[in-house]
Amino acid sequence: MKILIMSAPIGSGHQMAANALEESLTRLENVEVVQGNVFSFFPSFLGDLFLRSYEKILRICPGLYAMSYRWGNRNSGSLWMRNGINSLLLRLGRSFIERVRPDVVYSTHATPTGIFSLYKEKYDPGLWLGVVVTDFTVHRWLICNGVDAYFLADERLRGQIAAVASGAADKDRSDREKDGLLPNENGSENGLITDSPACYAFGIPVRSAFCQHRDTAAAHRDLRKRFGWPKDAFVCLLVGGGGGMLPMEAILRELRRQTTGNIYFVAVAGHNADLRKKLEAQAGGADSHLKVFGFTKELPQLMTGSDLVITKGGGVSLAECLACGSDIVIYSPLPGQEQANTVFVQQAYGVKAANDTKRLAEILRQAAGLPYADRIQQQNKRRSAFGRPEAAQRMAEFTQNLHLIM
Repeated sequence: MKILIMSAPIGSGHQMAANALEESLTRLENVEVVQGNVFSFFPSFLGDLFLRSYEKILRICPGLYAMSYRWGNRNSGSLWMRNGINSLLLRLGRSFIERVRPDVVYSTHATPTGIFSLYKEKYDPGLWLGVVVTDFTVHRWLICNGVDAYFLADERLRGQIAAVASGAADKDRSDREKDGLLPNENGSENGLITDSPACYAFGIPVRSAFCQHRDTAAAHRDLRKRFGWPKDAFVCLLVGGGGGMLPMEAILRELRRQTTGNIYFVAVAGHNADLRKKLEAQAGGADSHLKVFGFTKELPQLMTGSDLVITKGGGVSLAECLACGSDIVIYSPLPGQEQANTVFVQQAYGVKAANDTKRLAEILRQAAGLPYADRIQQQNKRRSAFGRPEAAQRMAEFTQNLHLIM
């Protein structure tokens, strides 16, 4: 069985989920796994231009992105654009698809979902298409005809899938009836689904490294010794996500000014070398209560060993924190899916959010006031109740069973 995992480099989460899924799928027998990037369907300079523009809009004018996100999430008004983009990209990428000739496709982004929905309808009705939803919300553009299964972060998202699918189909059916049009012969209407797809709430796929630490107390003991943190110190971890949208320098400056006591800060700057230099300058000497990392594969260990994680509202980042049982604070979520994710995890998991450093410092002081034993106990409870570190493995097992019936 040949499996193709398709993603898009718009934010890091889609690719991270694809990598986690590939890691689990490659352990299966008689399976070949190929990863594809929808941006490879067109010239690289266009992709670079799009990504630079996208990041600039998020930084300078997030309200514009919020407007486009809301417009795209309506039942009408934006599907013509989605369908047009997908039709164009299918023409550009068809040779790649037919060269790979997959039996199963997993998509972690709306655009490849739409492309393979069209490909399946036109050229390969027997293709099995699964969609991995990498947020705690469901965007309208993810709902396409021909999807065999959706893989969700939480059971409660089933209702969103059903509501979006039925509402969009009803609106499109009404528009077509007004125009005197009938459904297509294959039962699809303008690329909309006409039957409710299967949904599996396995969680968002994360790397297997997030499955390693089951005994929080023992992990804390070992990891604090490894990273040089005092056993009973309160450790606050800052993780900016792949896009580097968390203003770590300003946050750390204010938190270190507004808090006192045995609080240690750990900042992960990722691939941002300039940010790392600025944070290291802020840290000062080797005995500083601020430790700075660049890109590191030890994020699961850092999350498990810390007491509080300040992060952005990306779905995969939140899934990683939940897998470790982290006490999470989402700082100033971006409009669109980050804000939707924040609302969901606040209501479902008791995650906290702050839009300014004053509120952030209040949350930090309150959390640091808990005894060490209580912090460990709460972390264990959160991990058991909300963590889904086995999501990728469960998807691999599902795929193995799928292989047996194909």
